[in-house]
Amino acid sequence: MPTLPCDELVDSYMRWLRQRITVADVGGVCEITTPFLDRHNDHFQIYVRRTAQGLLLTDDGYTLSDLAISGLDLRTERRQELLRTILAGLGVREEKGELVVETNDADFPRGKHNLLQAMLAVNDLFVAAPPRVARLFREDVERFLAAHEIRFTPQVHLVGKSGLSHRFDFVIPASRDRPERAVRAINVLDRQTAGFLIFAWSDTRDRRPPRSQLYAIVNDTDSRELRPELLEALRAYEVRPVKWSERDRHVEELAQ
Repeated sequence: MPTLPCDELVDSYMRWLRQRITVADVGGVCEITTPFLDRHNDHFQIYVRRTAQGLLLTDDGYTLSDLAISGLDLRTERRQELLRTILAGLGVREEKGELVVETNDADFPRGKHNLLQAMLAVNDLFVAAPPRVARLFREDVERFLAAHEIRFTPQVHLVGKSGLSHRFDFVIPASRDRPERAVRAINVLDRQTAGFLIFAWSDTRDRRPPRSQLYAIVNDTDSRELRPELLEALRAYEVRPVKWSERDRHVEELAQ
């Protein structure tokens, strides 16, 4: 099998990303429209304004207000705890319903990247089908790992060669027989989620110990059909997809 031109593929993805980001000045506030879509197929937007301390990045309240309008009560103790965990892990805070990051010019790329990750994570985790809202997919994966005594560290941030930090849900440390394995729980596998994960792993992999692997545990329950081309795209970038319905087949390789 011919060697994949990994650096060229990542560079191609970065060019694609840059070409699809648009910027507008709205009353002295920079409006950044990203290529990433929410469940309405609307583009996520980030707003940046200058402050005395540096730069303030915000989603202008869209992420949480959209979920509230959709009828999802975010005021329960469990959901507030989950929201705080997501935001704290990315250096993002909630302020009067807005998701906010404070940064400076030099660290702007990291701040924008983290805010976008938070918007995507909140959108994905909370917009589960109603029967699964109380049992979010990442928690299901964590219970599965614990039940099979698979050792792991949750919520790990790994820095890539770009200098950006990427969140992985779990990291299984290396053993005598197996290399380090990072794990991402993917509740909804669509094109943008696959692209975001491919970029995160391509950016991170060379900074990890030799032979490190990434597993994407993908939710295929509730009559969800996984698109074969997205699974193949993950494999092409050395991400190992595991269907949730077939998880028991992978216990031995994860537990070692």
